[in-house]
Amino acid sequence: MAGTIGLVSVGGYVPRYRLSGGLLAQVWGSGAGERAVANYDEDPLTMGSEAALIALAGRDPARIGACFFASTSAPYLEKSNATLLATVADLPAEVLTADVGGSLRSGTTALRLALDAVRAGTAAQALVVASDMRPVAPGSELEGLLGDGAGAALVGADGAIASFEGAFAVSREFTDVWRRAADRYVQSLPDLTFVKAYGLDKHIPEAVDGLLRTTGRKKEDISKLVLYGPDARMHAALARQLKFPEGALPKEPPIARAGNTGTASCLLGLAAALEEARPHEQILVVSYGNGAEALLFEATEAVASHRSARPVAAQLSAGVPLAQYGRLLQFRRHVETEVIRAFSSVPTMVREERQNFRLYGQKCRDCGAVSYPRRHLCWKCSSSQLADHKISRRGRVFTFTKDHLIPNPDPPTVMVSADLEGGGRFFAQLTDCDPAAVGFEMPVELTFRRIHEGEDYVNYFWKFRPIA
Repeated sequence: MAGTIGLVSVGGYVPRYRLSGGLLAQVWGSGAGERAVANYDEDPLTMGSEAALIALAGRDPARIGACFFASTSAPYLEKSNATLLATVADLPAEVLTADVGGSLRSGTTALRLALDAVRAGTAAQALVVASDMRPVAPGSELEGLLGDGAGAALVGADGAIASFEGAFAVSREFTDVWRRAADRYVQSLPDLTFVKAYGLDKHIPEAVDGLLRTTGRKKEDISKLVLYGPDARMHAALARQLKFPEGALPKEPPIARAGNTGTASCLLGLAAALEEARPHEQILVVSYGNGAEALLFEATEAVASHRSARPVAAQLSAGVPLAQYGRLLQFRRHVETEVIRAFSSVPTMVREERQNFRLYGQKCRDCGAVSYPRRHLCWKCSSSQLADHKISRRGRVFTFTKDHLIPNPDPPTVMVSADLEGGGRFFAQLTDCDPAAVGFEMPVELTFRRIHEGEDYVNYFWKFRPIA
């Protein structure tokens, strides 16, 4: 498919924990369904990094010339989140980076920017990541609806698994969900009937009809529908109202298990749809927020051989119920917790960027031994002939310890030393794992997480997690 501009690869990330309606009912008296909950060491940037690394698995990041990060809940209001994401993905320093936010449809807007950049020749490939972890008040109606997650797409002109067929957007001033700079939590209109009648029911069909008109497609041509919805029930109602073929509606869309993942919902749904797509199927993606945006893709022959490194469907099925509501309060700091504010140094972070973010160690030119962290002499033969070497993110536990004294919202703190595939040994915390399940030779992989908030900025590093 040389020359076809579209999606070269996609990826989605759904956090491990699930908040069930039953648990909310025990605390607040009502609740239904379930939603994905990010761990205490996750945020939109770490989740977006996960989705990006899944989409980039086995691909050369040097070809990527642009990186767009979309979120309404990014960790930094003033500082480029997209640049840190690009660094973690080991993109070249010459990459164009931009943060896109403010609207729940910023994920699809960022995708259109990427498509335009590739079509204009500004970049050979462009990475788009959308991720959200929207803050909600405990006990509010939104607490059981808004889920955490991320989606990513690699846009290019060669080897596309889905070609871009067209887009249509409408911008309408409509205040239904908002959060000001001084607000701790998302706010929304209490009258959902009004929101549906004058927002969702008007803006979404307007974008869909506009797309079908400009691309010459009919509703019967659409094979798969990826649609934003404020909750699972209304998502199903909106899908029925649009009157697409019955087979176009997903049997179990991500919103059913992950909840409303905000800006990530459409890219996450698109990744899930392409996992099941067959060649020549038409995939319609519709986002919503201060208007609506519709994008059309057609699966190519290459989609038949596309295999995700971590399928969205498998992640949705592998959720672990959050056993205690108090744990969520600690994760989100709704209650006072002891926070580690360790020493941190920006000069050190700059000096060690290639090692700590991009995961480059060294390999001895004389004996082939791999070192991490970087050192002056080879640990095995004492040679000074050490070359840069990208270490593997996978390995097996060599030894471990459990620390019950270090403050941790999800105790104990498990420290792991693991032998990496291809050489090298890495020492890091273990996350997303039942401490009782840790054992020698357990397969693990590195995941990018929050470590502490020393000097009042977020310090990130890599942790191990079990390989599912």
